[in-house]
Amino acid sequence: MSQQAGWYDDPQNAENLRYWDGVQWTNHTSPKQKPDLDRAGAPAQEAYGQPGGPFAGQQQQGQPYGQQQYGQYGQNNPYAGQTGQQPYQAMPGGFATQTDERTRTPDGQPLAGWWHRVGARLLDSIVIAIVGGLVANTLVPGVWADYTDWALSATDPAAQPPAELMGRVAQWSLVLAVVGFVYEVVMVALVGGTLGKLMTGLRVRLRDQPGLPGWGAALIRSLVYQLSGVFAPVYLLNVLWPLWDGKRQALHDKAAKTNVVKKR
Repeated sequence: MSQQAGWYDDPQNAENLRYWDGVQWTNHTSPKQKPDLDRAGAPAQEAYGQPGGPFAGQQQQGQPYGQQQYGQYGQNNPYAGQTGQQPYQAMPGGFATQTDERTRTPDGQPLAGWWHRVGARLLDSIVIAIVGGLVANTLVPGVWADYTDWALSATDPAAQPPAELMGRVAQWSLVLAVVGFVYEVVMVALVGGTLGKLMTGLRVRLRDQPGLPGWGAALIRSLVYQLSGVFAPVYLLNVLWPLWDGKRQALHDKAAKTNVVKKR
């Protein structure tokens, strides 16, 4: 039966330790005497009390040495990183490192990519157009039929629609915007995402806290998004912001302290 892997007295040099990988000796050696460590050369049997070894019987050689002292990274192990150990392992439930900010929340949940978010937003646009259009047509009936009649009858290409007609168009657009605002606030607050996000496996959450973002964050997020749509350049900047943002947040995410994450 092969001796377990560990540091043992070097059979070639009594002043050294040599690492036994469980099958054969490796080229990794270390002097027994360590500067500033009084007990660094203590006999392995006294330090650890483990008898035996591949060279047992040669004046207590073959005793496992430093398996606790050298077996873990960061505890005076002169060969950490040379024996298959990694200098860092993510702790379950721990916080992501700085290099993970663009891909994960602080507690490790993966962030949605830009195209993934765009796909969800396109689906939501269809939902809002259908539902909002029905509501707007009920509250401001016949506006687009009247606008079409005016456009077909106008003889001057530079002519402006009548003020009354433009007022009705503005009312129709306002109803559509209100429907979109209410739709997003209610869906995000109650289930963590709009229909588009639910269908594409995305959710909205607070960046530093898992679960539903709450009514306050949902309200702020939707309000900033809707207001950005008033001025096209600001809206475009808001939509594109996650492409270069270090936390993949749009401007409305930053205002509400939220992130869009992937659930599947």
